[in-house]
Amino acid sequence: MDKKENTRVLVFVYGGYIMRYLYLLVVIPFYGRVLGVTEYGRVLAAMSLMNVIWMLVSYGFTFVGMRDVSRVHEKHEYNAIFSLHLSARILLGAVGGAIGLTATFCSPVLSQHPLIGVLATVLGIVNGWNLGWLFQGRQHFRTPIMLEVVGFALSLVLVLSLVRGPADSTWVLASLLIAGICSTAIAYGLTLKDIGLPRPNWRGVPHLMRDSTMLFLYSTGSVVLTSASTYLLTLLSTPTQVGYYGAAERFASIGLSLMGPAAQVFIPTISRQIAQNDHHGARSTTRRGAALLLGYGFLALGGALVLSPYVLPLILGKAFVPSAHVLQRFAWMFPFSAFNQFVGFYVFLPRRRDRMMAVAGLMSAAANLASALLLAPHFGAVGMASARVIGEATLSLTLLIFAWRTGLLSAIFGRAAPGEDVSKRQQQAPTRAATTIDVASASAVAQAGPNPPAQSYRSAR
Repeated sequence: MDKKENTRVLVFVYGGYIMRYLYLLVVIPFYGRVLGVTEYGRVLAAMSLMNVIWMLVSYGFTFVGMRDVSRVHEKHEYNAIFSLHLSARILLGAVGGAIGLTATFCSPVLSQHPLIGVLATVLGIVNGWNLGWLFQGRQHFRTPIMLEVVGFALSLVLVLSLVRGPADSTWVLASLLIAGICSTAIAYGLTLKDIGLPRPNWRGVPHLMRDSTMLFLYSTGSVVLTSASTYLLTLLSTPTQVGYYGAAERFASIGLSLMGPAAQVFIPTISRQIAQNDHHGARSTTRRGAALLLGYGFLALGGALVLSPYVLPLILGKAFVPSAHVLQRFAWMFPFSAFNQFVGFYVFLPRRRDRMMAVAGLMSAAANLASALLLAPHFGAVGMASARVIGEATLSLTLLIFAWRTGLLSAIFGRAAPGEDVSKRQQQAPTRAATTIDVASASAVAQAGPNPPAQSYRSAR
């Protein structure tokens, strides 16, 4: 994908994300004012549990599948990958269901209304079965975006119709589940019509899990604990602190998710360029991704520090004034998270450095969890936000050391190797022709993650 086509796809994908934020601008103030601090905190705790189940069911398959699909071209090859991944996700869906039910009754906040935890668990399983990775790997970037917009519209109608007060918090999750099932059903219908019925491949599941384990371990630090932070706070602090934290975390997640559309375009593009031995193109694409992500990270830092005291009380009401201070603490996470996405998903993932990502993710997870257990009981929402920043900073430092020691950063940002310009000219014509065919056939997005996060079309939240 050349620079012009890359830009065109990015504009479309970000246009789709504008619809997501228009949706959130409606539902977040609605939840805060209609449900109140305590019930909104309960809903956010359930959404946190949903994200954890989603990540467990996905188990790193999303990025492995996206990378594998981007390297093949025949429909029978797509069908084989689709069948294997569906088999694995069905098995892990049963495991995720058991974990979600256990977590519901272990949480003091969710156990008071267990149905909301059950609905969150089922929603996490449905999201884990989504097919955004398949569309993105085939560079059909527009399809997930259109599916997401359908989910937003349906869930918005249901939420505004059914949620009237604090007693209706369960209907929030029910509405999201209905929308998620509908958008997922459409995605499967399109896929089955295009590449045929799946052929279960249970024997291949252990091998796929081994291939995905390193990325799952990385996501344990960078995504799962991030997604679980609101749920974890229900075990360590009061429902009011959960409400303050959950509201701020929701806005922080919006800021983080703005990096998602770029990843949906850059990851399969870089993977395909490397598979076609277009190393100059892969290096140029990686550089563009770095500039976009890091520039946004510092812009988000300044915006959150300055605007939080004004925006959150205006949108959510005066009851959420303490959430502004929590969001200001979250602000320091944005530059670290941007760097982590760049190194992890634009540098290491396409070049199959999965083991390094796993080690970095585990170190980040340990720092995040230890900080949360130490700070959250004493400082509540601010303490948990500080733990998130510490976790992201640890991940940044670890990834930086690995990238420096392997020479990947110098290879990407240094001068071209001798003969690379010649190689570029030899490969440019066939590479661009092949990519043009792929993009012309596309009809595009990511949650992450919490968030999630992120990486495929999601049920509207």
